[in-house]
Amino acid sequence: MDKVETFEDLAEIAIGMLEEISKSGKPIAFVCGPISTGGLGSIEKNLAHLEKAIETAGKNGLQVFSQTPFEDTLQRLAKKYPKTDGYCLPILNIFYKKVFESGYIKIALFLPDWQSSKGATWERQLFSNLGLQIQEYPLEWLD
Repeated sequence: MDKVETFEDLAEIAIGMLEEISKSGKPIAFVCGPISTGGLGSIEKNLAHLEKAIETAGKNGLQVFSQTPFEDTLQRLAKKYPKTDGYCLPILNIFYKKVFESGYIKIALFLPDWQSSKGATWERQLFSNLGLQIQEYPLEWLD
């Protein structure tokens, strides 16, 4: 991923990974929550919270696709684009849209503070438009 130069190319890598994961036959879940806006107030804290939530969902029997390995590359590529209201919209409109429209992700789990995030709010709308299953992240899975 260090050599990737576009959000489109990064999305193709993610879709390739999803294709491999889908071979298990289990539906693939995606945990949605704040990363760069909202949540705990920093990318580092939000990523740590998200990673723990992804790990916990996996331990509870879900097959979860983690976006966290893509985050460094997303942030690097975002520097090439202007921000709108402090957010790099091509991350959503190119990378995540392409990944979600691939059809591999079937379930979206939203962390309790998803509304504070521009990205997670956008994701929820897209998941709804695509007719994918939307669930609230189980509170008993959180510390």
